[in-house]
Amino acid sequence: MRLLVLTPCLALLACGSPRPQLGGVELSAEKDTFSATDTVSKKALLEAFTTGTGAYAPAAVRTAKSRVELQYGSFKFTDGPGAWTEGRRFQWDDVRTGLSKGSWRDAQGQPVVTLEASTTGVGELRLEWKAVDAATNRLSLAFRCAGSDHFLGFGGQADGVDHKGHTVPIWTSEPGIGKQMENDEYPDLWFLVGTRHASSYGLPTWLSNRGYLGVAETDRRSVFELCSVREDAWRVEVWGNAFTLWVFAGSPMKSLEAGTGRVLGRPMRPPPIAFAPWSEALFGSASVRREAEALRDAGVPSSVIWTEDFRGGTWQGDSYRLVEDWDLDRTLYPNAEAVAAELQSKGFGWLAYYNTFIEEGSRVHAEAAAGGHFVRADGGAQYVFTGATFKPMGLADLSRPETREWVKSYMRRALDVGFTGWMADFGEWLPHDAVLASGEDPLEAHNRYAREWVKLNAEVLAERAADGRQRVFFARSGWLGSNEYTPVAWAGDQRTSFQLDDGLFTVIPMGINLGLAGVSTYAHDIGGYQSATNPPATKELFFRWTSLGALSPVMRTHHGTAPRQQWRWDTDAETAAHFKRWAQLHVQLYPYLDAHSAEAEATGVPIVRSLALHFPREERAWTTADEYLLGGGMLVAPVYVEGATSRKVWVPKGEWVLLDGAGDARVSAAEGGVELDVPAAVGELPVLLRAGMVVPLLPARVQTLQRGVAGVEDLDDVQDERRLWLVTGANGGLRERDGTTYVAQVSETTRIAQDGVELPACSVLLTRGCVDSSGPRVVVRMRSAGVLEVPGHVLTVDGPARRYDVEVLRPTRTLGP
Repeated sequence: MRLLVLTPCLALLACGSPRPQLGGVELSAEKDTFSATDTVSKKALLEAFTTGTGAYAPAAVRTAKSRVELQYGSFKFTDGPGAWTEGRRFQWDDVRTGLSKGSWRDAQGQPVVTLEASTTGVGELRLEWKAVDAATNRLSLAFRCAGSDHFLGFGGQADGVDHKGHTVPIWTSEPGIGKQMENDEYPDLWFLVGTRHASSYGLPTWLSNRGYLGVAETDRRSVFELCSVREDAWRVEVWGNAFTLWVFAGSPMKSLEAGTGRVLGRPMRPPPIAFAPWSEALFGSASVRREAEALRDAGVPSSVIWTEDFRGGTWQGDSYRLVEDWDLDRTLYPNAEAVAAELQSKGFGWLAYYNTFIEEGSRVHAEAAAGGHFVRADGGAQYVFTGATFKPMGLADLSRPETREWVKSYMRRALDVGFTGWMADFGEWLPHDAVLASGEDPLEAHNRYAREWVKLNAEVLAERAADGRQRVFFARSGWLGSNEYTPVAWAGDQRTSFQLDDGLFTVIPMGINLGLAGVSTYAHDIGGYQSATNPPATKELFFRWTSLGALSPVMRTHHGTAPRQQWRWDTDAETAAHFKRWAQLHVQLYPYLDAHSAEAEATGVPIVRSLALHFPREERAWTTADEYLLGGGMLVAPVYVEGATSRKVWVPKGEWVLLDGAGDARVSAAEGGVELDVPAAVGELPVLLRAGMVVPLLPARVQTLQRGVAGVEDLDDVQDERRLWLVTGANGGLRERDGTTYVAQVSETTRIAQDGVELPACSVLLTRGCVDSSGPRVVVRMRSAGVLEVPGHVLTVDGPARRYDVEVLRPTRTLGP
């Protein structure tokens, strides 16, 4: 028998010290340690921490009881005592091609935690850890932490991008209002304020600068101590007796592609209107009509109006609160069908609002009771908690098929009225001690509830896909696998302020961190939402948030909790002009955003990108939380400090062009990048384009990305036109969703020519196949697709017979050292 066990070892490794290689990752267990090393880069991805004890033993298990408190969708965990059983020495038990088995053993040589290591492809390592004692409900693995380590991601985290030095618990919850950012402790008002890492969309996944993306695949609560308790170690603790640790080795882009392909899920394709400005309107049919007319009269592009109070609203002082019922309020919207038809004729979709709360005293509550649709408490009664309206609430049990159909029935009614989607709010509140119809452990079902909620929404919209109308919903909560069901993910309810704890700044790292889990079509509330503990949005805040919204995948306004005081796009003429300018840029960017959305769907690489994805060798790329790449070549540096008229921008290695109305400037950054102090008046936002980039734009006259709208410039009207920004100075390019490709190459040419024929200056009679030098940039009006020469560059356009106007960004002034 012993010979049979060792035979695979002899055949594969010549025995002695087994080092199985799985997917290009070598696993080594020598001298009481365990490590995973990338065989290409030779980097140690994981190194077991061998000098710690208790929870910081290389592997440890225990059984404990915790106290869990639930208030207003927030959870406080107080773990009980329980000694750790340590696994101190790793031993391979069976080593075979493609699958190896081993275990961490205690001082007496008894197995404590077993491992099955396998691979699903090159650079993909699957480590399945399981406690030997089935009664165990805490499993911990500890790894060595180096001073140079960085840990980015963990889903919708708002405090920054590198979480080294933090303890990050992963459990879907309300984020809080005005988050406590100083440390990882529970503040006194934890149920309202929120902890540093409380998140509606927290995920047990991280990007390491060691060269891998890690995912702890479990639905249970997990806690990551990232060199926070000990400087020389980090650990992951799962509140269960088993989990799978995925290690996707390689460059950040490749590892994200692998991780989204296996565990995290690839982004769902959004409709074109997702990339057009969205506007909000409240207070009844007449108000919605006025908003639509005002937008069109002012020439402000918009494709969606969303009406949160379609179900009714009530005033509480200056605050406007939604009625927690699921029916259309026929008093506010008596002729909703006619309103929907009018909006459609003007090029607008119309969005409503849904969640899974069931408020006591509402009509839907009686219906839920009769149909058995509630999540239950122990003993079978309806589980009751205080909801977001501070009234007793129940929750729909999405584990029950009949309840799913019941929830869907209300959404179908909204679609029948003419709504084309909605906000799918909440999803974080499933109680830790609920009783579900499925019989699932609520501690395991809790995080999955967020995924089931978005899946239900996606299923309803899919039922109507055949009619060709553009429909969309947006959600704030999510879990592993939510990507494939969520067309738009939004950041939640930030303060209407510049405050760093929960204001404008926080939506920047949230978008970056979510992107590192493959969340791509990302949105946030322009102006913010929450004014409970701070004033409503000011003019300056609205200006700054508008420009940030325009350079985000989704540009959407919100009325806030105090809509009469909240600054709006039409509050004054200056604001209207500012909003129109940025909304116009946003809708023009549709081909660029859609191209990167197609890339995200195919690879998992998101539209909003951490600098570390493209510049992993740059140390500062791993810590920069206030800049991001929009797509592959647009560096966005939002201004988030009140009163600021400039900001420092770190520019990574390479050639860049700073867009500037006073004249574009070239920036050359060597290894380590360069930091610039860039002027940014209240109406501006620093944007740099990477050399070699081609940015396809729609013409400026487009008003909506709906199709077939009579009398309004829509997507159909401009589909045969492109305005291209061509950034000279390096090779590059871009591919649109429809297959149109733009290839830019550095050349020694000194002329402007198409397909070998030099182009003349444009005149009144000559509008195509000519050069327009009348503006600040040279614009070449190509006859159609083909090969365009400009000084120093050749652009090859391979696509439909469109009208291509190429705006050449070739600045003569230089910034930086």
